[in-house]
Amino acid sequence: PPYLQIQNKFHTTYTTMAMVKKGNISLSLAAQVKMALHAVKHGFSEPIHGIILGKNDVTGDGAASLQVVDVVPVCHEVPTKPIVDMALRLTDAYLSQQQSSSGLKIIGWYTANADVALSNSDGQDNVDELPNAPACRIASSMAEHINHASENGVDGSSNKHSADSNDEFILLLVSTARLGNVLEKENDDACLPICTVFEKDKSRTFTQRADSDRITTDTPSSGDGVSSAKEVLCRAVNQQLASSDHVDNGGDGKSGIVIYDYVDHLEDLGRGDWIANRAVNKFVI
Repeated sequence: PPYLQIQNKFHTTYTTMAMVKKGNISLSLAAQVKMALHAVKHGFSEPIHGIILGKNDVTGDGAASLQVVDVVPVCHEVPTKPIVDMALRLTDAYLSQQQSSSGLKIIGWYTANADVALSNSDGQDNVDELPNAPACRIASSMAEHINHASENGVDGSSNKHSADSNDEFILLLVSTARLGNVLEKENDDACLPICTVFEKDKSRTFTQRADSDRITTDTPSSGDGVSSAKEVLCRAVNQQLASSDHVDNGGDGKSGIVIYDYVDHLEDLGRGDWIANRAVNKFVI
């Protein structure tokens, strides 16, 4: 009977969804340094936004793991549709050129809220802090676009794995409290990763926090693992702060690490290395 067919279809779909396990999410040091520099450069007076690049894979136990490899800073203001659309198009074109060597793709969006204290009295995260509304809207729109493309395929064919594509898309919120810990070199175990990971909830908005035990930081192969990563991040942030002070005192801002976003690139007449930010990559390596 038709109602049994519907019941069986629902049972199969529900069982398949239940079998999908949430895998680990690893954040590279380079990605975290760039997000930190982007936020610190603009003093948290305005929200920052950017694109997340990475890879996904399915582990032996069926869990979909996600690797955040790099980020592309987009703007330090409330993002407009033209800015977001053009930044995504240019980043996608860049990835197409690099595809054979990197294998990276767009897997999310990152942000930091404006007017948030760099640290609080106990050095802990504000557990109530959620990503700003524009970031949530952009992430939802990007995830739906990727899901639609996956369903149809580049040639219009159906893709049976498309139902999971949204689950491989994330929104990162840079934690100002953890950045404060990095600068003060306190609460060592709490300052990495520097961001909270949000995933799509039942309403298809990115307000569901990922369990912290699923989040890891890829540490440098040399040195003392996490301690070395914290030291690199701390030095990078302090150099960015020194560069900002240099500008305030009439300098050109090039005495420290300089990070560019897409808006900087436009204002600098196309001279800013906003997609790769190679100077930051070189510092991290």
